[in-house]
Amino acid sequence: MRRILPLDPIRAAPSRDIALLRQGIPKGHKISEQVEGLVQKATALYESLSDPKGVFAEISLSEFEEVYHGDGQNASPAPLPGIMKEADCLALFAATIGEPVSRAIDELFQGNDPATGCMLDGIASERAEASADLLAAEFLGSVLETGGADGGARVLPYSPGYCGWHITGQRRLFSFLGPEEIGITLSPSCLMSPIKSVSGVLVAGRPEIHDFENDFDFCFDCDTWECRERIASLFEPLPTKD
Repeated sequence: MRRILPLDPIRAAPSRDIALLRQGIPKGHKISEQVEGLVQKATALYESLSDPKGVFAEISLSEFEEVYHGDGQNASPAPLPGIMKEADCLALFAATIGEPVSRAIDELFQGNDPATGCMLDGIASERAEASADLLAAEFLGSVLETGGADGGARVLPYSPGYCGWHITGQRRLFSFLGPEEIGITLSPSCLMSPIKSVSGVLVAGRPEIHDFENDFDFCFDCDTWECRERIASLFEPLPTKD
């Protein structure tokens, strides 16, 4: 199974509160008219330029083990090798907000408007992260419909560069998935272009398989432990459709 799809829900910018939070401004904090104007300007730019697309393709465990091994630079031990062996099914994914948004961010910084550039950068980063969640939901719906996963399964994305998966894993991921078809390319240093793009593996399985202890060496170098919030969300009821 391989699917390419437009990610229409994230053509719209995130809420004002989320845009401000990306700049370190908490909800309810009073801001100046100037900052309010920056949010409005960056939001309008994002919504006029965004063209989000995604692709995912199911992959067998043996195939993913080769992709994950990459250039042999992964941290060991790491959580993903154990998690993937307990998964019901796996899929590689990639998504992008599109080149126009990334180009606009560069132009704003080069054109002496870093404030707007920074606001737009935060909005685009949040939407790129949201694209992985959209693909995870699409993949989960597909495998539940076909019986490829247990009814209690959930999907969590994992990306090269995080949780011990070395960034050079992008090379084999791109070779297998072919995200160039949606406009994403990879540099020799494994940097994706457009810069507001994400890639990785979607792991479908019982929520419990993702609930690892944060006692790996690289966990102590992490400033946020955002994985804990993502893992906790797997144990919440799925949203119902009206």
